[in-house]
Order: sequence, then C-alpha cells, then structure tokens
Amino acid sequence: MKQKLSRLNRHKMITMYALALVLWALYALGCAGWDALGFATGRLHTETLALSDLSMQDVVQDGDGRWVTAGGDPQLQLDPGQEVRSVTFATDAPASGFEGYYGKAGQDASLRRRVWAYGSGEGQVTLVFPQGCADVRIDPAGGEGVVLGDADAALTLNAPLPLWRYFLPLGEQGLALAVLPGVLAALWDLLAYWAGRLRR
Repeated sequence: MKQKLSRLNRHKMITMYALALVLWALYALGCAGWDALGFATGRLHTETLALSDLSMQDVVQDGDGRWVTAGGDPQLQLDPGQEVRSVTFATDAPASGFEGYYGKAGQDASLRRRVWAYGSGEGQVTLVFPQGCADVRIDPAGGEGVVLGDADAALTLNAPLPLWRYFLPLGEQGLALAVLPGVLAALWDLLAYWAGRLRR
C-alpha cells in the first residue's frame, strides 16, 4: 500500500488528470441520463421555431424574402420557456461563423459562457449548450450580407444528441479540465512538502 501511495505521490500530475477524466466521463454519462429522463417526462421536448418568431438584431429579409445579416453584430435571441440543450439551424452559411452565448434568465452575454457551432450534416449547423441554460443568444455571422435562409427558415430546438457529444467539454468546461487538475497537483505537492517539513 505504501508503495502505491509513493507511486501516486511521484506522479501527481498524471494522477490528477486521470482522475479528472474519470470524473468527466461519469459527469457526461449523468448528463446523458438526465436528458433522457427529461425527454421521457416532458421537461425537454423538440420544438421548431420560425426565424420570423425570434427577436433579432441586424438580421433582415431582403427583396427575395431571404433572411440575411445586415450589420456588424447580428443576433438571434431565444427564450423558449424550456431548458435549451441544442439548437440546429438549416442554413448554407458556414458553421465557423456561428457562436452561441448562454446563461440563466436575465444574464448578459459573456465570453466565459460561449459555445461554437459545428456542421452536423449537409446544410445544417448545430450548437450544443450546457445543462441549465434558459436564455440563449446565437450570433450567426460576423459581417453583412450573409444569407441565413429562405423566408420559412427555422431552428430546431432540443433535438436529441448522440451520446458522443456529451463527452465533449463546452465553454468553461474545457478550460476547467485543462487547468484544474494541474492546479490541484501543485497544491498536493505543496501540502506534501509542508507535511514533510512539519514531521521533521
């Protein structure tokens, strides 16, 4: 037993990152189970929202009825009355131009609470949000003249996610996974040092 503890003590950084990965895997599985329960009980449901029903900034319809960005800071505001876990947008605009901001009701957008979109299929862009998001803002593009969709363009809210998506960290989660194990390993090392000094 002492040899095992000694080995762990020598490899604090590896130990802490391995522990973080195990805890993250358990957390991801728990989130998947919680969402499955939410769909089963009606707490979550898949919903289609027409672009015309959303609060928008710098997004207008052109002469052909298409939705296009018309300013330097286009935004789509979502407040659907249920938790937002994912948003899928049928659009030919590149996924790299989309980012989402999330928070609790009334919170302002923050770079700390931001997720990026990915292409989820031919002509589809998906954003995935952490649990507990009641207020979501989507910034669809960074410039003018980007065509988002036709007059009947819509968003699909809370389409069920594939299991592998739960294992990808979102927003601050990635930063926490990258930094916290190293910080804890350093604290462990510091505590071990002072414990050794006090025993002398």
